[in-house]
Amino acid sequence: MQTLHLVLRYVIRQPRRAILTMLTFAVATFIFTVLAAIPGSIDMILKKTAETLRVYSYNADGRYLGVPARDCRTIEKIPGVVGCMPMVVLRATYQQASEIVQAFALDADKVALMYPDYNLAPQVVEQFSSIRSAAVAGRLLMRKHGWKVGDVVTLRGDSNRLDIKFTMVGEIPASNYPNFFMFRRDYLVEAEKAIGIPEEKHPAGFLVSRVDSASHVAPVIHEIDSAFHNSDYETASMTESEAVSGLMSTVGDLRGIVHAVSAVIALTIFLIAATSMSMMVRERLRDVAVFRALGFNQPYIARMLLGECALIGTAGGALGCALALWQFGSGSTLHSVMESAGYLTVTYGAALEAILGAIAISLLSAAIPVLGAMRVTPADAFRKTI
Repeated sequence: MQTLHLVLRYVIRQPRRAILTMLTFAVATFIFTVLAAIPGSIDMILKKTAETLRVYSYNADGRYLGVPARDCRTIEKIPGVVGCMPMVVLRATYQQASEIVQAFALDADKVALMYPDYNLAPQVVEQFSSIRSAAVAGRLLMRKHGWKVGDVVTLRGDSNRLDIKFTMVGEIPASNYPNFFMFRRDYLVEAEKAIGIPEEKHPAGFLVSRVDSASHVAPVIHEIDSAFHNSDYETASMTESEAVSGLMSTVGDLRGIVHAVSAVIALTIFLIAATSMSMMVRERLRDVAVFRALGFNQPYIARMLLGECALIGTAGGALGCALALWQFGSGSTLHSVMESAGYLTVTYGAALEAILGAIAISLLSAAIPVLGAMRVTPADAFRKTI
């Protein structure tokens, strides 16, 4: 208790330096916590999509070339397929050009069949089927733009030539795709025809098939690609998890990027902390000399100095982690990185790792200055000019 009291007294003797050092740790810990949460969020996304039993069929010549919606009739005849649905991708904007919304047009009568894991309420499914302008969106997208059920939302597409008004009839409660925006495909066809775009000019981006069991996923993928082999629209089919993983790979090795940036941050904060801790220990040399002259042993004095450094690092780390949890604890979009599939969630485990890292860095950065101070004799310490 006496040691803790002395540590606190030492911290408040130089409040400016202590606060600035603590804020440095806070900023670094905040960034480190967010970066460390990205790989965990990616694993969470892939784990959830691996359990959906959905198969995505793209154009084999290019993912963005599209496939005919009529091919679903052939796919639905394959044993093990519960249903098939074309999905049209509409890259739209909301209010400003920077507010990009990745919207997906699908068949209203197949939403409940194809997306049972989205946990849409029966009344929401009913409204989606009966209201032509109906749309539903994920919780992060709703929160980001301040949308509420009943709001009329206007999205712009096709170089701002296409303005479509949607009525928000519900929020997707599941966390699979919290940035997802779904609306009716027939409503999109009507809106595009009104500005002179026929349906064949905007084919389905891909076909979504749902399989009845995990054991049928691989055979169904093989059968789909075999059925359209040597046709005008050959398909490349894959599981939903593989499709999302492929989307993430388009931005490069995210894990490698995160680890590299985290290492740079850790090195930078270590150098800054080492400088601050060295200056702090130099100011404590005469105090150390007094303690040693009074008979306190070196391990006790070293613990006191290291305790001061650890206290600053812990306070800064806790502040940074608290900010990260407050900002990203309930999830946040990574739309600019991974489009509709991307979201970030900071967990308590990631925050705890960051705090422990901050404490470790504060102790390591103070270790050499403290060892140096222990080697200075009391007589030399009183003669040193600080």
